[in-house]
Amino acid sequence: MANLISVIVPVYNAEKYLVRCINSICNQTYKKLEIILVNDGSSDNSKSICEAFQKNDPRLVLINQKNGGSSIARNTGLENATGDIISFIDSDDYIEEVMLEKMFQLMTKNNLDVIEIERNAVYDKKVFDNSFTIEDPITSTERILRTTAFQVWKRIYKRHVVENMRFIPNIIHQDVFFTIDVINKVPNIGYLNNPLYIYNRESIGIIRSKYSEMKRDIAIRATEYIAANIPKDVRLEKVMNEYIVSYYTDHYFLLSRNNSFDIERKYRKKLKKEIIKAYDLSKIRLRSFLVIAMPTKFMEFISTSYQSIKSK
Repeated sequence: MANLISVIVPVYNAEKYLVRCINSICNQTYKKLEIILVNDGSSDNSKSICEAFQKNDPRLVLINQKNGGSSIARNTGLENATGDIISFIDSDDYIEEVMLEKMFQLMTKNNLDVIEIERNAVYDKKVFDNSFTIEDPITSTERILRTTAFQVWKRIYKRHVVENMRFIPNIIHQDVFFTIDVINKVPNIGYLNNPLYIYNRESIGIIRSKYSEMKRDIAIRATEYIAANIPKDVRLEKVMNEYIVSYYTDHYFLLSRNNSFDIERKYRKKLKKEIIKAYDLSKIRLRSFLVIAMPTKFMEFISTSYQSIKSK
């Protein structure tokens, strides 16, 4: 079927938000859809909700599998998708009814392989002007780094771009690796500055769960992957350094508050070393300056003391 969009939705214990999510997809003004619901071993009523929708809409495909995580669920969706265009939507989020139609129109009109839109505002200074630009890899990478816009659900992809790609199982920040690989495969990305994807801030997923060794390790692995795989360009080197300073500073403080994950302080020493290499003295902020200037033990004392006071 020409111009069929396969919408892949990983579903895991999402009963609270799932009806809203599926309704928003079924009610799209663009009708040529294949809606692939991958029930990833849910233990709540998610499966029943999916089955009820499937009875009333032949465009829905329900795949039930044992729990393997969102990466494996997305991979299952990719392996079963038959559409010319691929979209990913998380089951606790929802989309504006015109999203897929607008993205498809821009993709077709401009003969592009990837179209990206915005999500609802996450910080006060973001201005949505509905502008559309076609970005080369340098420009798109710079914007994505500055706004940490790695989420795969912000884009639709022509099938040939992603059909042989897979998400890395059992890790967080899987979107980082996938998005960097996509940028390296296409000559341009169309970017529409319009918040057509509604991100759910109520749901507590693994990204927003408590700090852990996995979060520590993947943060470093993902950052190193970005640095090693983005195009070589002076402009990107600058923004990459800013990203390293900001992101590693956050993790340095997190490890200082959760020192059981860095008893020998080797991870904080590594982060501090990378921050020193990357920082620009004219732009350094207080938190990063403290990491650079203060001893690790002192920062651990400050961070744990602050956390103790804050929790009272």
